[in-house]
Amino acid sequence: MPGEFEALVKRLDGVILDVRRPVRTVGEAAEASKASLRQVVKSLLFMAGKEPVLVVVDGESRVDLDKLSKALGPVRLATPREVEEITGFKVGAVPPIGVRVRTIIDPKVLENKRVIGGGGGIDRLLEIDPRRILEYQEAEIIDVKKTEENE
Repeated sequence: MPGEFEALVKRLDGVILDVRRPVRTVGEAAEASKASLRQVVKSLLFMAGKEPVLVVVDGESRVDLDKLSKALGPVRLATPREVEEITGFKVGAVPPIGVRVRTIIDPKVLENKRVIGGGGGIDRLLEIDPRRILEYQEAEIIDVKKTEENE
């Protein structure tokens, strides 16, 4: 899968950043890539019943489960085992592309020209135009982030 993923990244005009150290948080990803928190994206796998759904939000935001449930019905965060079985990647390394499941992207992500996300390994990041994520994943644009009113 790594070779296939790298070929996909290249085809979508993305870049793999080999940061040579574990990146486990949005803050570490921002620091390693010299990006802002809002340019970093989180690719989170949820289960809507038995259907896996990849949700892509910016690094400053958290997913609002009520908003997500309104769009999908009852949802829960996938377990680490489910994440690896469904995506082929470990938690923290899941990229926003190449995961062939229903995908939702928060509109705030699309405000960036380039975003930084999981690069398939704990020491790798992906830099890509978020519109390429939208197109390739055939993602739905749905506001799923928490706001101050619904914290």
